[in-house]
Amino acid sequence: MNFDLDPERVVTPKEVMAEAKATTEGVNLLLDIRRQLKDKDVKYVRFEQYDLYGIPRSKNVPVAYFEHYLEHGLNFYGGIMTCDVQTRCAPNTGYGEEVTYGDARTIPDLSTFTTLPWAPHTARVIVDPHWYDGRPLMATPRILLKKILKQFSDLGLKVKMGFEFEFYLVDWETRKPVYGSQPIFHTLYNNFDIDFIYDLLDVLQASGFRVITQNSEQGPGQQEINLDARDGLEAADEAMSFKWAIKEISRQHGYLASFMTKPYIDRCASGAHIHISLIEKKSGQNAFLDLNNPEGLSETARRFIAGVVKHAPANMVYAAPTVNCYKRYRPGVCAPTTATWGFENRSVGLRIKSTRGQSTHVENRLYCSAANPYMTALSTLAAGLLGIRSAYDCPPPALGDVWADPSIELLPSSMEESLEAFETDEALKDIYGAELVKVTAAMKRWDIQIAKENCHNYGRPDFKSAVSDWEINEFFEIL
Repeated sequence: MNFDLDPERVVTPKEVMAEAKATTEGVNLLLDIRRQLKDKDVKYVRFEQYDLYGIPRSKNVPVAYFEHYLEHGLNFYGGIMTCDVQTRCAPNTGYGEEVTYGDARTIPDLSTFTTLPWAPHTARVIVDPHWYDGRPLMATPRILLKKILKQFSDLGLKVKMGFEFEFYLVDWETRKPVYGSQPIFHTLYNNFDIDFIYDLLDVLQASGFRVITQNSEQGPGQQEINLDARDGLEAADEAMSFKWAIKEISRQHGYLASFMTKPYIDRCASGAHIHISLIEKKSGQNAFLDLNNPEGLSETARRFIAGVVKHAPANMVYAAPTVNCYKRYRPGVCAPTTATWGFENRSVGLRIKSTRGQSTHVENRLYCSAANPYMTALSTLAAGLLGIRSAYDCPPPALGDVWADPSIELLPSSMEESLEAFETDEALKDIYGAELVKVTAAMKRWDIQIAKENCHNYGRPDFKSAVSDWEINEFFEIL
């Protein structure tokens, strides 16, 4: 239950709590939270938000102060979202020096309260930051995702999303992969440490994550876990929490789980695909399905696809959020390199799945595992919405191996190219809003500057032929 139904509303924590207590649903939810705190012997509650990279930024609150901070808000540095992976504060974001590095207050979304089976005596609630005058920080990915979901709802459409993630597992001490071969789907490596794997899956499911598959992937120590589809914000909240649950549980077993995109230059990168369908709220039918069309796709689906394809170059700033990510998009390593689409075609950027059935959906394969799931959802949906609203013409589907066709235009191959595409895409910038546009541009320029300062060959062809020690130190443990 999210009491802040209008994400752009100016509101204080006290007002939100008053609204909650004025409804039967809100009162019951608060009673249930209090019951869980007591029955599960919760001693600490994490108030958790996520920055532009999807890194959780939280504070532990002793349970005695939990309801105080629900009523009055918990202060965070307002510019925490504009810190880089190593928490260096980027300039010119609008959230730092321009507002004298001021604090924001959090407004918890009570529907996200959950106890954490992997963390003793601990619960967590996701929070959204607002300035002290009640204005939301409108570059916050979760807040913007709520805004875009509301726009789909106003069109009579409900969004369903499912996420899948690839990640590497290494020994915490030695940093060596947990196995050395490339055993995709190999039963032996699915269960390389069966006690760990089954504990991981058991704890994830006990925490409410709807895991549908787990398997070894193509890289040494690389695994993949997929989540079932959920409605809207709930799906993105689950995906965001899921990554960090895996990292915490793995560490408890002596492993380090990394969602860094390209830790090994001669091995597969880690991708994160998002599966999206639109459901008509009145009928409950899949809005992407049209059995009268030879391809089984509705006009809504084709326009949505056209929007994602058209704005893919600009959205690469979110699909590939670090300089390391651009080493993923290379020939012959199974990663999409073009803004193309097709049916059950792994060489394209958008793969259309389950046509002629109610599970018809779009799989966006462009995003790196290092990407923020809120931004993965937001940017895909924003582009699709533009396609629907403006009735974009859909290009024809790719019928062959796109990787083998040199005539197809490639996606941006560097952060500089992505930023240029982003800054010239006026329609996309307009739907995101001025705050996110400013933050994104400032953060990407900062990322480029830091890379130049630390990699003597940054920007040269040989930068992409190896993974530097700086990249490993910068991204591997944190992401």
